[in-house]
Amino acid sequence: MRKFIIDTDTASDDVIAIITALREPSIEVLALTVVAGNVGLEQSIQNALTAIKVADTYQPAVYGGMSKPLFRNLFTAADVHGEDGLGNMFLPKSNIPIESEHAMDALIRLIEEHPYEIELITLGPLTNIAMAALKAPETMNKLKSITLMAGTGLGPGNTTETAEFNVYVDAEALSIVLGLDVPKLFVGWDVIEKRAFITEDDLAYLENSDSPIAKFAVRCTKSLHDFCKGLGLNGFELADPTAMICAIWPEVMTNCIEAHATVETKKEENYGQIFLDQESATPNSTTCIDLDGELLKTYLFNTLLMKENK
Repeated sequence: MRKFIIDTDTASDDVIAIITALREPSIEVLALTVVAGNVGLEQSIQNALTAIKVADTYQPAVYGGMSKPLFRNLFTAADVHGEDGLGNMFLPKSNIPIESEHAMDALIRLIEEHPYEIELITLGPLTNIAMAALKAPETMNKLKSITLMAGTGLGPGNTTETAEFNVYVDAEALSIVLGLDVPKLFVGWDVIEKRAFITEDDLAYLENSDSPIAKFAVRCTKSLHDFCKGLGLNGFELADPTAMICAIWPEVMTNCIEAHATVETKKEENYGQIFLDQESATPNSTTCIDLDGELLKTYLFNTLLMKENK
């Protein structure tokens, strides 16, 4: 069985991604490590616990991590996901316990316990991962792989013209993670925007189903839906579930490129921009630049409708 650790700044799309992993029988989620990003750390922890409850499978350990970026003030996305990150549902506080160990230390310990077995899936800013890499670089190099919902791929950003949200929150953290000698897969905003758009018809299909998980997915993304309506869109992109599905079912990816990735951390005008050099440097990452959107939705909807993916 494959072993995952999911690092998350848990808002609505993170929750759907976590549910997808927890409901996949071939995956064992060893832990959720939580970081501030979409919302503050405490709310992000509560939303991670909500994901576990809604998935209704098993309870991986949950570890709280970094409450702010390495060098900058925290930049959140409450305007996109709601004040609580879940469409302003304001759910009661969960009674699922969290671990006292810091996420950074939990990452290091679990990787040492399972060397070269753990696939790390990052759904938020890379602050927890960078801190672990600074503290124990040799251990972090024992990861099997890292799949990152981060960057813009070959397109523009969603937070600035050049930067995607997770990278913009803490580009210095990504710069540190890029130094790890571990296979890294970027699933960026360009392919998400192009292939992972959830339409009004999709939402009606889920809402009219008999699945409480599907109905929850529609409800928790209400603020995201409303935000995108304000931009003139009839639906919204689901970023984190796309990265998760690429990690679980790589056959959805139809085109990837290898490149040496670097990130801008000095110039404010393009802070967080990722540069992909395919010619003059040794590749340190793979970037998905296209995928099968229909297959992606099939996997996602089967999960939310509690059907078996084959």
